Amino acid sequence: MRGKVIIFVALIVLLAVITAMADTSSGLTGPQGPIPSWDTVVQMAKQEGSVSWYAYGAEYDKLYFESLIPKFEKQYGIKVNFIFGDWYAFLQKLLAEKKAGQSVGDMDLVFTWSIPFNDAWNAGVVWKYPWSYVIPNARNIVDAYLLQYTDMIPTNGAFVPFIWWQVAFLYNKQMVKNPPQSWDDLMAWVKANPGKFTYCDPNTGGSGHTFLITLSQWLYGYDRYYNSMGLPYNKALGSELWNTVGPKGYSLWGYLKELQKYMYQPGFYPAGNSAAISLFSKGQVWLEPQWLDVTASWIKQGLLDPNIVGLYIPKPTMDAGGMDGLFIPYNAPHKYAAMVLANYLLSNEVQTGIVLDRGGAFPVVTGVMNKPEVIQAIKTQPYWVPLDSVTNPLWLRSGLYMDELMKDWTQIIAKSQ
Repeated sequence: MRGKVIIFVALIVLLAVITAMADTSSGLTGPQGPIPSWDTVVQMAKQEGSVSWYAYGAEYDKLYFESLIPKFEKQYGIKVNFIFGDWYAFLQKLLAEKKAGQSVGDMDLVFTWSIPFNDAWNAGVVWKYPWSYVIPNARNIVDAYLLQYTDMIPTNGAFVPFIWWQVAFLYNKQMVKNPPQSWDDLMAWVKANPGKFTYCDPNTGGSGHTFLITLSQWLYGYDRYYNSMGLPYNKALGSELWNTVGPKGYSLWGYLKELQKYMYQPGFYPAGNSAAISLFSKGQVWLEPQWLDVTASWIKQGLLDPNIVGLYIPKPTMDAGGMDGLFIPYNAPHKYAAMVLANYLLSNEVQTGIVLDRGGAFPVVTGVMNKPEVIQAIKTQPYWVPLDSVTNPLWLRSGLYMDELMKDWTQIIAKSQ
C-alpha cells in the first residue's frame, strides 16, 4: 500500500535501530548514559520533578491538552509547564538557542508535525536518540512504521506520533443528494454544480495540502507515484511528474486549472481550514475537503448546523492526514520527564479521550476504536468517517513532496490569476 521502496527502507532502518537498542555498546546514550529500565526512567523523571510541554493546535486541542495535565501530575508527581502557541515560533526559538550555543534550554517536549520536525532534525535541534523504542506505550502504535517515519520523512525513532488527524469530503446533506463518491467523479460533479466546491489555500490550511497530495497520487497511481519518484525526496522528479499527463488524462496542474473554472469564485482560495468551513456553514459551498476535528470543533461551538453535515472518504481513499507527534529537543533539561509524559500521552486513557473528549481525531494506539463507548460515540456524532474507509487502502502523505507541491501551487495556480 505504501510502495515497495518505502517498506523496504523502513524495515532496514527499523532493524538497525532495534539492534542498536539491544546493544548498549552501540554508542547510543540517554541523558546520562545508556537508557536504563523503564522503572528507572520513571524514577529519574520524578527526580527531575518538572517538564515543559510546548504544543499547538485549535482551541479544542488546548482545552483537551490542559485537561490531561492534572491527571499526569497526580499520577507521577511531576509538574507540567504547558505552553500553547505556534509550532513555527517553537522552531525559531530552538534555532536561536542552537545558534547562540545554548546547551541547556527550557523546552522538554514539543508537539509538532512532519515538516517542522524535518527542519528541526536537519538543523540539529532534535535529541537524536531513538527514545520512541524506550517508552512502553509506543509498542501499541497502530503501525511500527510510524516509529520511523512521519509523512514518509525519516524520524530515526526520535519522534513518536500522538494524534491522527484526518481529512474527508464534507458535504451539505440537505443540498447534495449525490456527492461524488470517488476521485473519478469529482470533476464531473464540480462542473455540474458550478460555484459549490472549494478547497483552502494549501499554504494556510492542511485540508488544502492533503487534498493536493491525494489528488496527485490518484492522478498518477499511488504505487507508481512513489516508485517512480522514489526515496529519498528528489525535487526535480516531483516537478517533472506534476507536469506530465497521467493515466487519468490530466497533468496535476492541468486538472487543477480545469477544476478552478467551476469552483467557488474561480481563483479565490479560502485562507485556511476555518475560512473554508465558514463558507460551508453559510451554504455558499456544498462540498470541500475538510478536517474531521475542525468540523467537530465548529459543531461543538454552535458554529455549524450538524443537520447539514455529511462526511465521507472518496474512493479509493484520502491520505492519512497527518499523525502529528512529539520530539525532545537537543538541549531539553528534563529528558526523562519528557519521555514519561510522552508515554502518558500514548496511554489508553488519553488516546480514548482523543476520540470521546477532543473528538474528530483518531487514536494512534491499537484497541481504542474497538471499545464499546467509542463505537457508540462514533455512531451518534456527525463528525466521523469509518476508520476502515481510510485504511483500506492506507495512503500516507509524503511530507517533502507535499511541501514542494504547496510551493509550486502558489506559482502555477494561485499566481496564474
